[in-house]
Formats: sequence, C-alpha cells, structure tokens
Amino acid sequence: MIARGTVRIHPTEDPVKVRTSVTNIFPGSEVVMDNDILKFTTEDPSQFVDLISSQVIRDTAVRVIYHSLRDGSARLHLNKQAAFMGEVNFTDGDSTLGDIDLEIEDADALIDMISPKYA
Repeated sequence: MIARGTVRIHPTEDPVKVRTSVTNIFPGSEVVMDNDILKFTTEDPSQFVDLISSQVIRDTAVRVIYHSLRDGSARLHLNKQAAFMGEVNFTDGDSTLGDIDLEIEDADALIDMISPKYA
C-alpha cells in the first residue's frame, strides 16, 4: 500500500513545521520540497492507523475512506494543524490554512488495517 500526498506551504508558515505535520502522521516518509508544495510518499501507514485507533475514530476513518473510494484508491484531506499536534482530523478539503491532501492506493487494505478483527 502506498500513501502519497501534498501540502501547500503558505507564505506565513514555517516549512519545518509543515514537514513536522506530515512526519507526525507518516514518519519515515520520503519528503520533497517543490517551491511552496511539500510532497511525500510512504509505504508504511502504521502510525496513521495507530493514531486512528488511539483516538477511537475507527468508524469515522472507515466511513471517510469508503466514501472517497475511486478505482481502489481513496483521496482524503487531513487537518494540517491537528497533524502538527500528532492527531488525525479529517476535513472536507477546504480548511482555512490548508490541508494535507492524501491519496491512498489499495484503500481496501487500509480499511482492513483500521477495522478491528473479531475472532
């Protein structure tokens, strides 16, 4: 599973803090700065899944991912400020200070990781 995303860095923002927002949720991501856009890629969404679990927002996360599914991929938006604090907060993609725009390939696998397993 691959997660990749972009984050617009506004002139009033510290690029290091924007990078921290991403790496708090997706540590170990490959991060590239391209002018005022930060791009990242990771194959390990485990921290994202762990945060969703610890914040007890599994049902919300699955619903958001499921509703954004297109051809096996999901496009999500995360609040940049919440991510800076190490929290996952889904948005509609229209936050005042911008969002982390995220695309998850093989979103069904992510849903399986988030959903609790019952024996």
